[in-house]
Amino acid sequence: MINDPEHSPWICHVCDATFTSESTACSLCYKTTCRAHLKRLSLYNRESGLYEIAPVCVYCAVSEKTR
Repeated sequence: MINDPEHSPWICHVCDATFTSESTACSLCYKTTCRAHLKRLSLYNRESGLYEIAPVCVYCAVSEKTR
C-alpha cells in the first residue's frame, strides 16, 4: 500500500539521504535523523533532576558540548 505509514519515506536532516525504515528524531531539535548521524548523550532532565541517555543529532551534539 502506498500510504502505509510504516514505509513512508523520510529524509535525514543532516545528510539528506532518503530512507523508508523506522525514523528517529533528535531529542533536542526534534528533526528526523538517520542512525549514522545520531549519538547517545547524557542530557539533564529538569523535571526529574536526573541525567538521561537520549539520541542527539551530530549538530546538536556539537552545540551541546560547547555550552
